[in-house]
Amino acid sequence: AIDNNKPVVALESTLISHGLPYPKNLEVAKASEDVVRSQGSIPATIAIINGKVKIGLNNNDMSILAESKNIKKVSRHNLVISLQNKDNAATTVASTIYLAALIGIKFFATGGIGGVHLDAENTFDISSDLNELSKTNMYVVCSGAKSILDLDKTYEKLETLGISRIGFNTDYMPGFWYYQTDKQVDYNYKTADELVNYLNIRENIKQDGSVLIFNPIPKEKAIKKKLIDDWIQSSIYKAKDKLINGKDLTPFLINEINILSKNETLKANMELIINNASIAGKLAAKYF
Repeated sequence: AIDNNKPVVALESTLISHGLPYPKNLEVAKASEDVVRSQGSIPATIAIINGKVKIGLNNNDMSILAESKNIKKVSRHNLVISLQNKDNAATTVASTIYLAALIGIKFFATGGIGGVHLDAENTFDISSDLNELSKTNMYVVCSGAKSILDLDKTYEKLETLGISRIGFNTDYMPGFWYYQTDKQVDYNYKTADELVNYLNIRENIKQDGSVLIFNPIPKEKAIKKKLIDDWIQSSIYKAKDKLINGKDLTPFLINEINILSKNETLKANMELIINNASIAGKLAAKYF
């Protein structure tokens, strides 16, 4: 596809192995690929299978990631360890865009990026997604950063790193599970043609760094911010009681919030992942 200059959309695999429960993870992964195809582009889900980087997975690869319990989660810092150990591993936003950019893929779709964590001023816990976005030239369709993060600090960090915060039919950065924050985007593009024109101008002047294309969860599927905030606070208190922190904190909070929401956050997550894949497929097809 790349040799023939066809539109390709990269998709991450962490949502399959660590982000969603089985069999919803497999359903969403396949639905994301299907919707990219329906928009005229080619999906390329990225993972490590038996110690080899695979860009474009088959059904067996997907099943391994969805059903196995010992799938590693690799970002940039531990990617090569999984290659050396011949692991099956899922790629995060950071490692997916790194690998996709190596072979010339320009578009990537995900649910929400990582960002600045709550209490980062004490823990220094900031997702490597942000640093990778600043170094890699990728057009990323997402619904903002995950709601459990410090979205205000994430917004400011994006600007510091020179990562463009572009809205697609939104004036504000989305809140992932909820429709929008109070943080204004750098510009709101109302049509795919206008947005693609912007991307072409960036390409012409060879501007480094990724573009975040913010695509909010559809309003009718969004959850009220007040509910999300209450569930987050409750889950954080529980995590502190159980002494859960570091890399274990995010999956714990997401699972706990899903329980409190009676699966509403899980449904919202699935909805926005597929919706973002659709927009990325549409933009990639127009771009090429």
